[in-house]
Amino acid sequence: MLIVFILHILISFMVLGIALIPAQIVEFKRSTLNNMVGIIGLSGIFLVGTGIFIGIGESLHAYIYITLILQFIILCSFYLLYLIFKNMGYSSLINLSSISLVIISYLTYVYYIKGSFLY
Repeated sequence: MLIVFILHILISFMVLGIALIPAQIVEFKRSTLNNMVGIIGLSGIFLVGTGIFIGIGESLHAYIYITLILQFIILCSFYLLYLIFKNMGYSSLINLSSISLVIISYLTYVYYIKGSFLY
């Protein structure tokens, strides 16, 4: 039970970090798109808060490991994008990649919450 709790908190903080990273990387020319990035970060905070509240299971299942590995891969991808951003600067490809990774992370986390709620 303790390891499930630790993995649950670890996954939740990984998703929270992924939700807040694009604010450092993504830069759009129009302010409305920058506001959308802020809304994506805010929705990540709400998603993680909800996930922490309802998403803990009783025992270890495969979906926990799948989510943990996918979130780790997404974090590593964000690190690579951040290094590319530091070297190259603004790029629309980096912006689109960052937002895509956030959406994949959210979908994976929703899968995790749904799995922990059902099992």
